[in-house]
Amino acid sequence: MNFPRAAEGRGPGPDSDDSYSRWVRTAMKAAATAPDAAVLFDSTIREPTELLTGAVRRAFGGAVTDRYESVFAEGNRYVVAAVAARHGVSPDQVIGATGATSAVALVLKALVSPGDNVLIEQPCFDLLPSQARDAGANVTALPRRAPDYAVAAADIARLVKPNTRLVVLTQLHNPSGAVLNAKTMGELAAVSRQTGVPILIDEAYAEFVDGGVCAARLGPEFISVGSLTKVQGLFALKCGWAVAAPEVIARVQAATPQGDYGVSKLTHAVAALVLEDRAPFDAHWRAVLAEARPVVEAHVEAMAADGLIEGALPSAGCMFFPKICGVDDTRALAQWLWSEHGVLVAAGEYFGQGGHVRIGFGGGRPQALDAGLTRLHAALKAYPGAC
Repeated sequence: MNFPRAAEGRGPGPDSDDSYSRWVRTAMKAAATAPDAAVLFDSTIREPTELLTGAVRRAFGGAVTDRYESVFAEGNRYVVAAVAARHGVSPDQVIGATGATSAVALVLKALVSPGDNVLIEQPCFDLLPSQARDAGANVTALPRRAPDYAVAAADIARLVKPNTRLVVLTQLHNPSGAVLNAKTMGELAAVSRQTGVPILIDEAYAEFVDGGVCAARLGPEFISVGSLTKVQGLFALKCGWAVAAPEVIARVQAATPQGDYGVSKLTHAVAALVLEDRAPFDAHWRAVLAEARPVVEAHVEAMAADGLIEGALPSAGCMFFPKICGVDDTRALAQWLWSEHGVLVAAGEYFGQGGHVRIGFGGGRPQALDAGLTRLHAALKAYPGAC
C-alpha cells in the first residue's frame, strides 16, 4: 500500500541530517493524510480530554480560580507548591517552566559556560545534547549499553574532566525505557560527591515507576526536571518544573531573573488544579497502560519467537527499543516500513543507536495497536535482508 507524501514531497523516512523532533513533525503530517497509518512511535499517554475539560471548567466555568495569577520570574506559586508537596521538598527547591525541556535549558544556562564539558547518556533523546551545545558546552557520551541500558558510576568517574559541569540522564531512559533503580541512584550520588559534578535527571517518564521518586529529594547531588506532558498526556498545558537544592535554584534564578518567558498564566492555572488533584489523571494513564501492555507483550513475544527482534519489553512505561535482527540501517528500514506498509516507527539512529527502532504505545487504543503491531510483524518478515 502506498501512502501520500508529506509536505514538500517528502515522506517521513529519516534523512541523515534530520533531528528526531523534525522527523516527528514530518511523520505526523504524513500520518494525517493517511487514515490507515499505523503510528507506533508515540511515547506520550493519550490525552485525557474529558478530565482536562473538567479542570478547565473548574478554573474558568464560573468565578475565575484564584490559581490564575502572575507567573513572572518563578512561575505559578500554586504549581510550585503542589510539586514541592508531591516530592516532599520545600517550595524554594522548585521553579516552574513550560516543560522538562525548558527546565533543562534553565539549568544549563545557570551551571554551564561556553567551553565547559557535559556528560550525556548515549543512546539518548537527541534534544539533550543539542541543548547542551546551544549553551556552548562540549558533549561527552556516557554509555548506556544494551541490553539493560544501565548506567555505570565508574564510567562517570572515568569520563569526568576538570571542566565537566553536569551529567545528564533520563528516567525512564529514553529511548529504551530502562529504570534507574535505587542501587544505581546510590552509586550515582556517591560518584557525584566524589567528582563534585551534579547529575540532572530528566524525569518526564519517572511517574511510571512506583510513584516517581524525585531524584532531587534524595540529595543535593541531583537536579530533577519533570512535566505533565508524557505520563499524564497533558501536553496542552505546557507545564514543567525543576527541583534542586535551594542554592542551585538560586543560581537558576540569578542566571534567568525573568524566569521562563514561555510560562502561560492561563494554562498553569489549570495545571495547578491538576497537580492538586492528580488521582483522576493517574488513574487515566494506568488504565491506558493496563489495556495496551498485554497487547504489546503478546506481539513482542511473537516477533521474538520468529527471530525478528531482540530485547525485553521494559517493566514500566510505554516505550520499547528492540534490536531488529539482521538489520543495521534502521533509517532505511523505517522508510521502507512507511512507504510499503504504512507503519511508522522511529529509527534508532535518531537516538544514536542504529539497528534498533523505538516503538511507543501510549497513544493508541488496543484495537489500533494490535492492528499496527500485526502489520509491523508481517512487514519485518518480508523485509529484504532481515533474519
